[in-house]
Amino acid sequence: MGFWSKLVILALAALAFFYVKVNFFDTPHAKVEKKLVAEEQVAEPPVKQTQPEKKAQKPVETKKTEKTYVTVYFLGMDKNDTNIFKKVKRELPQGQSKLKFALNQLIAGPTPYEKNLGVYSEIPKNVQIKGIVESKNKIIIDVSSNIQNGGGADSLYSRMKQLIKTALANSPKKPIYLYIDGKQAEVLGGEGIMISQPLNENSLDG
Repeated sequence: MGFWSKLVILALAALAFFYVKVNFFDTPHAKVEKKLVAEEQVAEPPVKQTQPEKKAQKPVETKKTEKTYVTVYFLGMDKNDTNIFKKVKRELPQGQSKLKFALNQLIAGPTPYEKNLGVYSEIPKNVQIKGIVESKNKIIIDVSSNIQNGGGADSLYSRMKQLIKTALANSPKKPIYLYIDGKQAEVLGGEGIMISQPLNENSLDG
């Protein structure tokens, strides 16, 4: 074999050796590079999923509670100086019974402002509402017996009309019965005013 033939064979062998080493054996530097790449991928923080933005909630509009009033009947004079019934309003506190509150306002009498306008009451100040009982079919109003005392027939008639008109204006649509000291009223006071029941606008006109 000639010189040049041996040189070609050695060159081919060297190329073959280099090819095999590069493709089938990693160098230490190559292994370090692969390891660093793997560590970087593991160390990379996971992508946080962004939650959709919450829409701002509209403030809840609070409904204004409408005021409730009761009607109370007092007395006064018209332009011709004739006695008439004067109807006044009182604001009902929340959660209270209309009938009970109205009757208590009636017993309390007119306010100083109303008195300046000529409004007055024939109901004695020491009268008490002893009880109000409401059942399925009727309402019983029990008052103290001193509602009948003093003033004469006209005064007694007027005060009882105040009571009846106030009760009818503020009660549910049920029959109302008047009791005096626990007994159903039939005759009022020493004047002997008859009262028909259940109460109505004509109960004393009998």
